[in-house]
Amino acid sequence: MTETGTPLPETGGLHQDSVAELLMRQRTLERAALVALEAGRILMETGAKSAVVREGVRKVALGLGVKTADIRVGFASISTTVGDGVCSSTHMIGVGHHGVNMRINHRVREICAETGRGGLTPDAVEQKLAAATKTTPKHHKLLNVFAAGLACAAFGRLLGADAPAFVTTLVASMIGQYIRLVLLERHYNAFVVTATVAFAAAVLSGIGAMAMGSTMIDTSMSAAVLMLVPGVPSMNAQTDIMEGFPTLGSARFVTVAMILVFITLGVGAAHIVLGGGLQDAIKSTPNIVHHAFFGAVAAAGFGVLFNFGYRNLGWAALAGALALAVRTFCMLNGWPLEAASFAAAVAVALVVELSYNTPFPVRRVGNAIAVAGCIPMVPGSAAAHWIIGLLEITVQPLEKSDMMLAATTSAGLQVIFTVGAIGAGLTMVSSTFRRPEFPTRDHED
Repeated sequence: MTETGTPLPETGGLHQDSVAELLMRQRTLERAALVALEAGRILMETGAKSAVVREGVRKVALGLGVKTADIRVGFASISTTVGDGVCSSTHMIGVGHHGVNMRINHRVREICAETGRGGLTPDAVEQKLAAATKTTPKHHKLLNVFAAGLACAAFGRLLGADAPAFVTTLVASMIGQYIRLVLLERHYNAFVVTATVAFAAAVLSGIGAMAMGSTMIDTSMSAAVLMLVPGVPSMNAQTDIMEGFPTLGSARFVTVAMILVFITLGVGAAHIVLGGGLQDAIKSTPNIVHHAFFGAVAAAGFGVLFNFGYRNLGWAALAGALALAVRTFCMLNGWPLEAASFAAAVAVALVVELSYNTPFPVRRVGNAIAVAGCIPMVPGSAAAHWIIGLLEITVQPLEKSDMMLAATTSAGLQVIFTVGAIGAGLTMVSSTFRRPEFPTRDHED
């Protein structure tokens, strides 16, 4: 952390008590700013959008006695200048890896809201924040691994994978998620981890699918890496830009693009190892019930990865089922993927927002439930095929390159427009209802 303070006036004409009072004011501001920034750092590192981080820092700072708080939220740091009308103090704190942990995130929101109502000391708030990161429960590693595998296998079914491909995707993605957790615990570079896990999961899934006689080898390989697709960061990036924070949103988009590149690197290497040319058979068109069921499974699986509480996993599953049911219904009636995804996102966001003033516990993490429900609609497989297609264009004969370029461009535009449609649907509804991001009273977890 770094800090600067306003210079004290010359002490020659001041009483000693006045100097001591100014020093006390300065220390009070410093303490409040540092505690507020710590709350903002935890919010950022657990998946909060820019507006939530800013409001959390502001609530803590004002609740600890400052009169003004100017806040800047960047991708790698957060800074604030606080003042009490006489003195001011500027501080900055670094931000680490941007992850997703909804139980810690919403516990810190509760602490921010409680602090904003006054009555807490900086030491008390600091202790609460430390307890939130250390004692908030998280799912067992084995459950996390199984949930990732189940979510990817459900994605595979949504993409039309057959039964053998479902099994191989489940096993391969579980192994991939375990490797991912081990490497991240040892603090390896996140992008290198992404490429490594993508390669391992894709190779294992492809080998298994071929051994079991699957006709959906390519789908199995693509589905096995979808737990790596940064769904929440991509939604936050778009939301930040729509809410007036383009700098942070752009930085998040760059990170999302880099993750997709390294996923593609891993999957592309797996294709090379397995000989390439892995084509799927013609996929059948599943019905609404099929899509709703596996959308629910995928959303619940990602709920575990996001560390939802157990009671909220059911709400995430219902949101996923609703999203895929609405999207499939629209597509069966001739809607394009982008429009159907927008309608599904609006439907999920509306249901979540309307439930806010009901006794249902979905109000506890409403926006996060909506995002989890829409994650199964993120076209991660199309994104991988898009970048792989761009790489393959360079080695194609000239007479075939135009056709491949057209197909690759189409896939890329579909990814961009679909993700944009989902984010727009969620953000437009939430901004219309203007539901508070922080609880008005404390909740039990």
